[in-house]
Amino acid sequence: MIPAFVTASESANRNEDLFRPHPGEVFKRRCLSKTKLKQPEIADLMGVSTKHLSRFINGHVTVQIDLARKLESVTNISAAAWLNYQNAYDLYKTASNKPEKQLMYG
Repeated sequence: MIPAFVTASESANRNEDLFRPHPGEVFKRRCLSKTKLKQPEIADLMGVSTKHLSRFINGHVTVQIDLARKLESVTNISAAAWLNYQNAYDLYKTASNKPEKQLMYG
């Protein structure tokens, strides 16, 4: 049985069509722009290759837990925040592929 509060509640509609940047763009704007360190130095601090960091910054690498932890260690932005940036970006990129709603209740 589905609780009444579920069927009585309004659908949460967050506009997924609004632009959400790739986490690499967020990193570039919020972090790289505020440091004198070069990418090879940052990559070394993170424990990743310079190529991997570059691919992340240019939007070709997805943030998974391991990378989120490494980003947290050099930016002081939580791993959860980096994962949320990735999730928001993924939802934005797939917004046009949403299946039609077919509610199982109501």
